[in-house]
Amino acid sequence: MLENRQNKSKLSDKYIAGFLDADGSISLYWRKVDRADTNPETRRGYIALRFTQQTKKDEVLYKIQENIGGKISFYENKEATELLIFGNKAQNILNRIKKHLVIKRHYANVVLDMAKKVYNSKQARIYLKEQRKIRSLPLPNYPPRQWLAGYFDGDGCLCARLPRKRNSVQPTFEITSSDYDSEGIEIINKAFGGSINIFGKNKNLIKLTITMPPSKAKKILGYFAKHLITKKEQAYFILGCASMEHYHDGNNIKEAMKQLKVHPHRLNEPKPDVSLLLSKIKDIKFKATYKRRQYKKVG
Repeated sequence: MLENRQNKSKLSDKYIAGFLDADGSISLYWRKVDRADTNPETRRGYIALRFTQQTKKDEVLYKIQENIGGKISFYENKEATELLIFGNKAQNILNRIKKHLVIKRHYANVVLDMAKKVYNSKQARIYLKEQRKIRSLPLPNYPPRQWLAGYFDGDGCLCARLPRKRNSVQPTFEITSSDYDSEGIEIINKAFGGSINIFGKNKNLIKLTITMPPSKAKKILGYFAKHLITKKEQAYFILGCASMEHYHDGNNIKEAMKQLKVHPHRLNEPKPDVSLLLSKIKDIKFKATYKRRQYKKVG
C-alpha cells in the first residue's frame, strides 16, 4: 500500500522547480568558519530551500518531501506548513533542478556559486538582495507542462464568477506575483493570452487574468491539468463543464467550485468526487430571443 502511494506521488524535477518558483525560496544561511573566529561578520554560506503552503492544502509538501527529502514543520498556529532542506542536500537538489527554473534561475546560480565560500555576511546579504531582483534570461518560448502545474499549484487560482442578473458563470485562470517575479506570468501570457494588471499599495504586484470560455478552458487546462496536485479536481471540474460547450447552469457550477476550494487537500483526506459534482450540473440549452423594434417615420 505504502509502496503504491510512493509510486503515485512521483514528481518530476520540472514540477518541483515550478512550485519553488511560486511558493518556495532559496537562501544562504551563515555559520562561523571555525570556532576560533571572532569576527562576527566572517561566515561561510550554506544553501537552504524552503517550500510553504497552507496546512489544509499541504499534501503537495509531503509529496515533494517523498521525492527530495527535507523536514516538515508547522508555524502560525498550524495554519501554514513548511518543508525545509539545507546543506549539501539542498545544494545537490538545486543543482539538479536549476535548469527547469523560470523565475529563480538566475538567483539559484548566484547562490550555488557562493555556497560554502567565506564572505563578509553583511555585505553578502546586500549583494544577494540585489541579485534576487535580476531577471532570469532567456525565458522559454512556452511554459513546460509540469513546470506550469507546479507554478499554478503554488500561485494560481481558478475562479467561477457569476455576474449579476446572469445565469452563466465566467471561469477565469489567475496568477499573482511580485513585480520582479513576472517571468512566469510573461511566458503564460504569451502562450495563452489574457490581461495583465499592476496593483498593490506600491504598485509592486502583478496579476494575469484569463477568461476561459469552453474552448479556452480546454486549451489551457487540457494542456497541464493532469500534472496538478492541489488544484487538479478544480481543473477537471471546469473541463467537465466546458465539455457541454457552455456554463449555463451558473448557480450549481459556482457552488461546486466553492466546495472544491474549501475541501482540505491533505494526504489522509479523501479526494472530492468530481464526477458526482458534474452529475449535478444541468446541460441547459438557451435559445436566443430577439425583440423587433418598430420605428416611426418622421414625416
